[in-house]
Amino acid sequence: MGVVENRPRSATARAASEVEVEFLTPTEFLDQIAGSPQAARELIQRLSQRLREADDRIVNEERRSGRAHRTRKDDETQTAVASVNKAYLAAKNPWLQRQLHTPLGLGDLPFIVGRGPVAGEGLPRLQPDLKLDDTVPFRLSRNHFMIEKRDECYYVHDLCSTLGTIVNGEPIGNHFRGDDAALRAGENEVIAGGVDSPFVFSVFIA
Repeated sequence: MGVVENRPRSATARAASEVEVEFLTPTEFLDQIAGSPQAARELIQRLSQRLREADDRIVNEERRSGRAHRTRKDDETQTAVASVNKAYLAAKNPWLQRQLHTPLGLGDLPFIVGRGPVAGEGLPRLQPDLKLDDTVPFRLSRNHFMIEKRDECYYVHDLCSTLGTIVNGEPIGNHFRGDDAALRAGENEVIAGGVDSPFVFSVFIA
């Protein structure tokens, strides 16, 4: 290969037993290939064999990698199914998915959603389980809403947020009739921060 490509050698040969060898300079080697169709054919066959072996190794490695990837995906799917059997919170629009990449199982309740701090802000009254980034003018409050379970039923409780929370079309919070809204079985839509807020969540209850 080194002679054919006019590059430094790519391998070193070591005899495993007694052998007779013939040394050829690059020019002698190329002249022999040019003058002997049989030698040229043998060279092509050897190079073809090495190329095929390299291709086979690449294919086998990709297959092993694919199987490992499928195994990881299967594990993730099983985890998601396990979460679905109880309850989970997910982003419902592409904008929020940039922050909330994967659904979050709601195994430990209550579960508090709020805004992450900006410079100069102190600690919120409650420590959020999910902190999301927001910019001025803020849609999300430091403690915005909480998902809790009472008497085997799931509820969204607005935590005195500035702009309130909308649960399946029903607004809750300081400026509305109440602070609580029950979640139904299946998918629920929860919007934090008003009707045109980008903080739109999907809450699934089995």
